[in-house]
Amino acid sequence: MKKAFSLIEVIFVLVILGIVASISSQIIVQVYENYIVQNAIYRSSTKTELATTQIVNRLTYAIKGTTIAKDTIHTGIVEGTNWIKLKDIPKADNNFTTIEWIGYDNDSFTAGATPYWSGIANYETASSSRLETPGSILSNAATIMSNMTDGEVTLADANHTAGVIFMQKDNQYRTGKEYSPACMGLIDNNTSCIFSAFRNGDNNLTFPDALPKIVTERYKLAYSAYALVPEKDAKGDYNLVLYSNYQPWNNERYTDGRKHLIINNMSVFKFTENGGVIQLKLCVKEHISTNSTISSCKEKAIIR
Repeated sequence: MKKAFSLIEVIFVLVILGIVASISSQIIVQVYENYIVQNAIYRSSTKTELATTQIVNRLTYAIKGTTIAKDTIHTGIVEGTNWIKLKDIPKADNNFTTIEWIGYDNDSFTAGATPYWSGIANYETASSSRLETPGSILSNAATIMSNMTDGEVTLADANHTAGVIFMQKDNQYRTGKEYSPACMGLIDNNTSCIFSAFRNGDNNLTFPDALPKIVTERYKLAYSAYALVPEKDAKGDYNLVLYSNYQPWNNERYTDGRKHLIINNMSVFKFTENGGVIQLKLCVKEHISTNSTISSCKEKAIIR
């Protein structure tokens, strides 16, 4: 007589195998879900870190007194009334979502063993149409500016000018106007305290407009303004876009500049300024499935 498993024993084994299979499948599913989530967190965290690093690198060279926030979400707002200084943004206000500034030309300032524009002006010899800047090599600065702007700023003539901002004391104004965002060309094309200039040799800048100017011994040279703008895409998500290579002193707005995608699927972009330190927060969402997303946030402080 041959020995064999009884029906009860077979059923018992099948039940145990079913339980083991069920537990194993749950573990496999959970491991896979954890992998998907961790991978999404890693991707979003990496992208957010790279994006904030790019933003910090740009804002580090923002000229003091030029950084503003704008309301670009609401339509019908008159240009010139939709802005505020960063330090004055209300905590509960989410309308000011765009940040705009003029960056000084760090590329030609640091390209050589000595700066190609010295940042020093001989104000004793300055006039309403000319500025002497000893120690500069403006021909080299012009080459770099031309390369960086695709020939828009060459310092060659009145149609290809850089911007000059004089770094004055708080009590030194030009024709009663404070050096502030309201006169940097970023607001309603008001260029009353930033001056377009082209070179005359290596040590002289010429102003196309012979307006009265208060010239001090310090200045900054700029070839572009910048704007970080949240823009909605076709799916209803927001992308953070950087506009560059536009010159407010030549009556250009950020929409006239180059457009670069910084990061997509942005969920939060906030910024403020306190004591000259710009603080920003950027959050990005990563889609795990059709109805599931995770978010990653980074906060940075820019000390200039």
